[in-house]
Amino acid sequence: MRKKLNMLLGSALMMLLLSACANSAADKVELTFWTTTDKGEQTDFLQQRIDAYNAEHPNVKVTLAPVDFSTASNQFKSALLSGEKVDIFRSDNSWIPEFADLGLLYPLDELASDKDRASYVTSALQSNEYQGSLYGLPSVLEAPALLYNKRILHEAGYSSPPATMDELLQIAKKVSSKDRYGVYLNNDAYYALPYLWAFGGSTITDDKKIELTSANSISALSFMLQLKQEGATQKYPDFSDSYSRMMQDFSEGKSAMIINGPWAVLEILEGSEFKDADNLGIAQIPAGPNGQGSPIGGHSFVVSNYSDYPEEAYEVIKYLTSEEIQLLQSERLRTLPTQTSVYQNQKLADDPIIQGFKDQVDVAKARPLIPEGSQMFNDFTPNLTDILLGKQSVQAGVQKIEQAWKLMLNIE
Repeated sequence: MRKKLNMLLGSALMMLLLSACANSAADKVELTFWTTTDKGEQTDFLQQRIDAYNAEHPNVKVTLAPVDFSTASNQFKSALLSGEKVDIFRSDNSWIPEFADLGLLYPLDELASDKDRASYVTSALQSNEYQGSLYGLPSVLEAPALLYNKRILHEAGYSSPPATMDELLQIAKKVSSKDRYGVYLNNDAYYALPYLWAFGGSTITDDKKIELTSANSISALSFMLQLKQEGATQKYPDFSDSYSRMMQDFSEGKSAMIINGPWAVLEILEGSEFKDADNLGIAQIPAGPNGQGSPIGGHSFVVSNYSDYPEEAYEVIKYLTSEEIQLLQSERLRTLPTQTSVYQNQKLADDPIIQGFKDQVDVAKARPLIPEGSQMFNDFTPNLTDILLGKQSVQAGVQKIEQAWKLMLNIE
């Protein structure tokens, strides 16, 4: 009798244990996280942080899935609209207005406390807002600055980089020679934005007014053409493999200056010219006659509006953008922190690269906060290329871009 009773008790206990395990498994939150980080150090860093988060939160399992940046925007839209499970997405800031307008993002207004919001760099958090609502938390802050070779400028008699566009032209011409040129002129329209703002020009306003055909905008693009025509830039016959050429020439000392962002620093420091990191100078992009600026941008973590666990997803992205993680990320990847206090940390306060880009952030400007914002370069870049190659006038080029943008914006 006792043996039979023990067997019954044992069976009952086993059933309870199995039931508890089943409930535990059912209660486990599983989150799919799509990341657009470069394969390598960036993705490795993010994976390590997620592994740490999973270990600290046994009832949560975050699975990281890398996606190619060039196709990620369309992939994300297609995935959500077809019912594929994606809970968290690393988004370029320029994509957020479109995603929000399509109803793909979970608004974080009720999840993000005032204390949470107050810790971020104001301009970084604003890049996650659309029509008064918050849709993400900033992970990486970006603003292209003027990167220069201190040795080349010093040998030409300059103790400091150009502060104005006129000085940029003067110094770039002075340091140019048979085997070297002053500043790389990029045909990607993204890199034209600092020139536009320096001359008081613009692209599209937040209320969808096109300003690229204004006199100031035309002056800006004319100045870019002047840099090329007066021999201050590269002498290649075209812009094939443009970005790689820019990076290689600067890293090898074939160019004295480029405009680029913090994402480029690790690669530059591997170049022969910057084995001594102190030779890399970082300064604000020169001011023009009517202004100064650089496009504020970066990447943020957003939560899918179709996620079954938006609150848990928010806790993950809050952790990944916390002060502790931002400091670790900046130390390892030389990225710009999105948390204000991290810039005062002693480990970064004396870092000339981080602080140099921080100076640029202070005068950076937002790109148009419109759903079509990420599309505006589609017609801008090829027409800018033709302008810089002398295949069409500045006036003809901006008129073509204006017509294309009117179609994009559905303006009569």
